[in-house]
Amino acid sequence: MNPDGTLKWKYKTAGRVLSSPAIGKDGMIYVGSDGGNIYALNPDGTFKWRYKTGDNVQSSPAIGSDGTIYVGSWDRNIYALNPNGTLKWKFKTGEAVRSSPGIGQDGTIYVGSYDGCLYALNPDGTLKWSYPTGGWVRSSPAIDADGTIYVGSYDGYIYALNPDGTLKWRFQTDDLVPSSPAISKDGTVYVGARDEYIYALNSNGTLKWKYKTGGEVWSSPAISSDGTIYVGSSDGELYAIGD
Repeated sequence: MNPDGTLKWKYKTAGRVLSSPAIGKDGMIYVGSDGGNIYALNPDGTFKWRYKTGDNVQSSPAIGSDGTIYVGSWDRNIYALNPNGTLKWKFKTGEAVRSSPGIGQDGTIYVGSYDGCLYALNPDGTLKWSYPTGGWVRSSPAIDADGTIYVGSYDGYIYALNPDGTLKWRFQTDDLVPSSPAISKDGTVYVGARDEYIYALNSNGTLKWKYKTGGEVWSSPAISSDGTIYVGSSDGELYAIGD
C-alpha cells in the first residue's frame, strides 16, 4: 500500500526526538529520545521496550546483521543492545556521542565522538582502533565497498581512513564539517560543510567539484538512482544537483 499522508500511528516519548529511526528486518522501529531513552516499537506503534542511558540520545541507531542495535548517547557511551532490549556492552569515549554508527562488512562498528576521535570497535565491544581528528566528530561515518571510512570533523577536514585506522587522505574545507558523507556507485564522496559548499571528492581525495549554496550545509546528501544529489541548506532551500 502506498502512503497517502494519513496518520497510521504516533508514539509519545519522554523528550525531543532528534534521532532518526532505524528499522529492523522484522519491522521493529528503534529510535532515541532526549531524556536518555532508546525505544523499540512494534510495527503497529505499540511499545516493546525502552533502554535508559545516562543522557540524551540524539544519535541514530544502526542495526547489525545479527539484530544488535548500536547507538550513542550524550553520556559519552556507545551502546550495543540485544534485540530484546538488554545491554550487550557499552564503550566509554571521552565526550558526548552525537554521531550515528556505521557498520562495516566485517561487523566493525565505526562512530565519532565529541572528544575528536573516530572509533572502530569490534563486535564484542573492544577497541580496534581510534583516530584523533582536530575537532568534534558529529558527522556519521560512511564506509565504501573497499572498506575505506569517510567522516567529517569540526576541524574543517573530511577524512578518509583505511580499515586499519591509518590516514588515507584528508581534504580541507573552509569551515567545520557536521554533514555525513554519502558515497556514489563510482566512489565519489559527497559531503556538505558550514562554509556553504557541497563537495564532490574523488576516491583519491582530489576535488571533483564543489557547489555554493546560500547557507550552511548541515544536511547529509542523498543520492538517487540517476545520480542526482539532494541536500538541504540553512538558507531554507533543498538542492538537487547533477553530477
